[in-house]
Amino acid sequence: MSSVIEESGWGLVHTIALVSFSLSTMIEAYIYSISYIATGWVSVPRYLTALLTIWPPLWLLIGGVTMGPLSDLIGRRNTLYLTLLMYIVGAIGLTIGGGYLTLLLFLSLLLMATGGEYNTVMAATHEYFPRRVRSRVVFLVLNFTNLGGTLASALAFLNLSSVLMQRLAIGLTLVVTVPILYVIRGMLPESVMWLEAVGKGDVAAGEVERFLKVNANGSSASMWPITTVNQPPMWLRVLVGGLIGWAYTAGFSLLALTLGPYFLPSLTNQLILVFSIASFASGIPISLLADSVSRRLLLLASSVGVSLTSLAIAITVNHWSSNLNLFWPLYITFSVLVNAYFLTEDTLKSEYWRVSRRGTFTALVRVISLGGSIPVIFTSAYIPINMYLIMDTAIFSVGTAASILWYIAGIETGRGVSVRVWGK
Repeated sequence: MSSVIEESGWGLVHTIALVSFSLSTMIEAYIYSISYIATGWVSVPRYLTALLTIWPPLWLLIGGVTMGPLSDLIGRRNTLYLTLLMYIVGAIGLTIGGGYLTLLLFLSLLLMATGGEYNTVMAATHEYFPRRVRSRVVFLVLNFTNLGGTLASALAFLNLSSVLMQRLAIGLTLVVTVPILYVIRGMLPESVMWLEAVGKGDVAAGEVERFLKVNANGSSASMWPITTVNQPPMWLRVLVGGLIGWAYTAGFSLLALTLGPYFLPSLTNQLILVFSIASFASGIPISLLADSVSRRLLLLASSVGVSLTSLAIAITVNHWSSNLNLFWPLYITFSVLVNAYFLTEDTLKSEYWRVSRRGTFTALVRVISLGGSIPVIFTSAYIPINMYLIMDTAIFSVGTAASILWYIAGIETGRGVSVRVWGK
């Protein structure tokens, strides 16, 4: 029955799913960025400053760990409803809350919701779309994280110093997006692949009928043969997924998020804004080519490009630190390449699991990437900028090594390959 979904033409259901999932990834990045702004709403004890630097990735991690297995247990759509409820409570509390402890409480709930929702979207996106366009749709959905970062950094760049205005920005996000998401998710069927995987064939048949009714105007697609693949061992998939994700999370954070606060405080907002705009703009053409390009080749090429660009930034630091006109071309190039790497690695590490365990194992590799980045972000504040940038290059080199390993020992997962092969 899931073949009906994978071989269908594009229709209304797919448009609804695309809008729903794109809004979710945009909100995740927006909330992650706005969290740092919210910590300035109250007086923070100095000895807890370090805690605040790792609070957002910590609770994103916890959200993934919690909601990943839950999405395998109760379904993709039900889990998205649960994270939506948590989002409502967290956003209201963050908007109207008072002291420091209240801030941390509701901030953690909000981040846990967005972290869990992002994990579920990563797993579900592979199961809702025709496989002939699956890669480009997943890339496009993930690229909306850059739009969320753009919106948050634009608010900071406009210097909304009023706490009231910042709280209203959170409230506006709640008022506009939550009703839209609630209505859209009510129109989505449950993942037929997941229903089949957990033995709910009768329910799956009903969802297929619902899908066909809503998707009646979708054009038919050509039937692509599903080939049997020699699946790489589980340990290799976990290792590669964890390392490529860690290299991106830690490496991107050092150059896009903390380079400003640590070394270039007057450019913090500009760095985030330029990165977000360059990433989002470049992500659109990259996404549209995703079904035509080998996933293994794109991962390898982008990881090598990121490593070389970060190395160029590191070895020219003495030149561009006194003349930023030399820095910006390198930084924009880095932003484009690292976004291509992000779209590829996030897609890969969420697609090569069997359906019934996709949420759980996607969460596992995200624990490795997010958890491993926390000590890097924390300790990098105490080293000179030269060593800081060399360390960033070394981090991306780990991602390159993992990409080479997957290119040699892994298999092709793009170009129309069905995700159903992982259940065989």
